[in-house]
Formats: sequence, structure tokens, C-alpha cells
Amino acid sequence: MAELTAEQHEMLDRYDELLSTISEGLKYLEDHMKTEETPMAKQVFQDVLLSLEQISRTHDQMEILFKGNEELQALVLDFHGIVNHLQGWFEHDTAQEKHHLLVEHVVPAFESWRTRMEAFVKPYIAH
Repeated sequence: MAELTAEQHEMLDRYDELLSTISEGLKYLEDHMKTEETPMAKQVFQDVLLSLEQISRTHDQMEILFKGNEELQALVLDFHGIVNHLQGWFEHDTAQEKHHLLVEHVVPAFESWRTRMEAFVKPYIAH
């Protein structure tokens, strides 16, 4: 296992927290977009997108830190698949279609991926 600096440990700790935050945001959207897209839902969606962008930037740093780690490479590739699913959001016009996308594709894929990514990160951030 790689020995981490304090800054790297902090980065992975924040990353882990961000995974939970995204999960909460997706759950909010799942619960509040069944019939209409409210201004709050639009804001939560924007926050999820910003968080996903931060996750992606952190992946760049993680790929340097864990150079050549095949498990991480597979996880990053799977993350891109989730983002591709989420792009379908912009192809749908109604809240019902967006809700269906979340329930059927995005949330299950994200939660499965999140579980695997947390298992990868946890040994490095455990106290």
C-alpha cells in the first residue's frame, strides 16, 4: 500500500465525503422529480454536476498517485460510463423522463460504483 502524505490523505478523505454528497443529491432528485422539475431540483442537479466534475479532477490526481493500478483504472472507466448515462438528462424534456433515467440507470450505476470506489479508498483513509 502506498504511503500517503497528509495532503494526499486529506484529498482522499474529501473525495470519500464527496461520494456521499453526490449520493444524497441523487436521492433528493429521485424523491423530488417524480412529476415536476422544481427550482430546487435544478439547483441540486447543478450541484451534482459540479461534484462530479470535482470527482473527475480528483481521479486525475489519483491516477498519478496510484500509477498503473488496474483496479483504479477500471473504476475511473466505469465512472465515465455513469457520466455518459447522466448526459441523457439533457435529452429528456419532462421530469418523468428524467426521473426514469435516474431510477433506472444513473442511481443504480452510481451506487454500485460508489460501493466499489469506497472499498478502494477506505484502506488509505482509515484512521
